[in-house]
Amino acid sequence: MDISAHKRKQLRRAFTLIEVLMVITAMSIIAGVVVPQVGSAIDEAKHSSMLAQQRQLSLALEHYQIEHNGRAPDDLTNHSLPQLLNATDAAGTIGTTASHRFGPYIKPRMPVNPLNSSSDVYRSNTAPPTDLTSRIGWVYHPESGQIWAGLYQGIAPSAPVNGSPSN
Repeated sequence: MDISAHKRKQLRRAFTLIEVLMVITAMSIIAGVVVPQVGSAIDEAKHSSMLAQQRQLSLALEHYQIEHNGRAPDDLTNHSLPQLLNATDAAGTIGTTASHRFGPYIKPRMPVNPLNSSSDVYRSNTAPPTDLTSRIGWVYHPESGQIWAGLYQGIAPSAPVNGSPSN
């Protein structure tokens, strides 16, 4: 074997610039197709989880109303519905005595809205509430006992989005 044949064999062990560019191009095309699908799947999973949490809250509210002669919880304290989280009597008063035999309906705390990572509950004066896309957490209408998910997507800001949460 002469030296030039040996050199050609050693040189051929490396990739050429064209081969490297072709591999990078192929990987870029694959990533361009896969990444948007993964992002879409994550959004769909968050939406499904939000619907499941909303259904859990709606069932707890219905159960409360059944046991309290059709009355919905009316105590909205510290952005929560404590009447769902604690035992109540027939009048809806929270307590620990034998007469407080109803509930709790949700344990141990209000569920988190996966769209914005907030478990806060805000009062709505209208049913259905206006502009859910700018709301975080859960939006509750005490007169009807209905609850909706705030559809603001992202991390919940320290103050309500787009003004007062009381609409």
